[in-house]
Amino acid sequence: MMTTWRRGLLGTVMLTAAVANAEPPPTNSAQGTQLHGTGRFESINIPLASVAVPDPPAGVTCAPAKALTLSGRIITGQSCSGGNPPVTARFLEGPSLVKATFQAPFEGRTVKLVIEEARCHEDITPPTAECTPENLYAGKARWEYRVTASTEDKRPEPLCPTGSGFALPVPHAWSAGGDLLRNPDYFTFACAPKNEGSASQPFFVGGGVIAKCVDWGYPPWATEYPESQAMAYHHLCTRMAMADYCGEGRSNTLDGTPISFRGAQAAVAMSPGGHLPKTVGTEGYALEAVWERTECGEVRPLCLGKTRWDTLSLEATCVNRALIQPSRMQRSCEELNVSTLGGETLLVSYSLFIDRALVGFKSGDTNYLTTTAVTVDIQNHPGGADVSGYSPDLDGNGVADTSSLVALRMEGPLLTPKLPENIRKRMGALIKPLYRCANIYGRYLLTDTSTCDGAAGFSLKMVNGDQGIEGFLYSAVDSDSPGQRRPLKLWKHPQRLGTFATSTQAPDGFVLVRELGYLPAVGQLPGRDL
Repeated sequence: MMTTWRRGLLGTVMLTAAVANAEPPPTNSAQGTQLHGTGRFESINIPLASVAVPDPPAGVTCAPAKALTLSGRIITGQSCSGGNPPVTARFLEGPSLVKATFQAPFEGRTVKLVIEEARCHEDITPPTAECTPENLYAGKARWEYRVTASTEDKRPEPLCPTGSGFALPVPHAWSAGGDLLRNPDYFTFACAPKNEGSASQPFFVGGGVIAKCVDWGYPPWATEYPESQAMAYHHLCTRMAMADYCGEGRSNTLDGTPISFRGAQAAVAMSPGGHLPKTVGTEGYALEAVWERTECGEVRPLCLGKTRWDTLSLEATCVNRALIQPSRMQRSCEELNVSTLGGETLLVSYSLFIDRALVGFKSGDTNYLTTTAVTVDIQNHPGGADVSGYSPDLDGNGVADTSSLVALRMEGPLLTPKLPENIRKRMGALIKPLYRCANIYGRYLLTDTSTCDGAAGFSLKMVNGDQGIEGFLYSAVDSDSPGQRRPLKLWKHPQRLGTFATSTQAPDGFVLVRELGYLPAVGQLPGRDL
């Protein structure tokens, strides 16, 4: 039963949600790798009953505060007496909640959360509305909060280590596996991303996908949809954003990777004859997956055309890994007839081909080759770290070379030299070219200088007019990140002149020249990736 204070509060600030059949428009944006974006505190759900608010003005006595979430807002209320003029009730929201605290269970202990600052939320989808009472009531604006977290044995630390540093209060709870659990007695703080682009070309990265899905038009409260459907879409959106192919709370992408997605109605509208287009947009976003939420509440790809990153090692642990290997799926996304799916709860995602496999080969004791120019025998390639199906294709004609070179290891994903210009521009100094060099004796060298490190007899080797660029490396590592990037290194043989190797691991008998840059790896939490 709703308590008297809550009924009065709802009467004061009630938002009447529109319930319609419309859906948010198709979106191009950058996704993320975490639900909440809180790093260490990803697992916490916060009881609303744990709230404690700042003391009332002098002369006013108030009962303990109670809190509720209303759409994207958190509001506290308490009955009061005293004061001149008399104060009978006290409602706090936004800046008036500064120094309010919450307590949440965390790893067998308690974590204390303190609101340190409040400001109006910068929406991913412009324009951002001011936090006037009218806009707040209409759901056009919301407050976001800078929060610190501390356990009994630790000093306070920012709850949001990446992104903007501020968080949205979002109703309900989440399981450790990333399932949205309907429970109005709990909420979570969802870290908001940061715009590292410009006003005209925004680029929001960091934070968590819960906050991004709210801004994309898929919040877990009633707006264009009734609440039950809105929650289903929000759950669907978070799985899609994280490329969580197995529905287990594991991301298979990197923060900021650009995607394009749309709901069922938009998918039907753009699919003449019921078949989805293979690409969308001028940059050629390729059909990735159709994501559905089953009657049992599970979210999985109905079909998978490509993974978000083609050569990034997957964290997905589906029992039947064929479910996430596009080459082995029985039905392709292009074959799916979407003409009858307009009323379904689903999302269609598109993503770019932005990476290529950097594979190491070896022949004899000292002949090493590292290249993205490879062919893959799909029938004999089990996937993952196994490279038994890879062969070099140095002339780039799509046919495996006749060679004594044997695949040694998958070094990692390398950003393609065909990376769209706007992505290269916004990544700026974060990436740098990796150049391909060769000599007349068939020895190869990958390095970060176009002069081939001044190695005698080596010069840039161009293939199909690619300017000798094998791809792009990350040029730096965020030293504050708890995640990882694998350093790619240049090695040389101390006795054999003109014998080099480029790899993440030391070849036998070689000595290090220097680190060239970094290859991405799943599990990292950088402040910015793509």
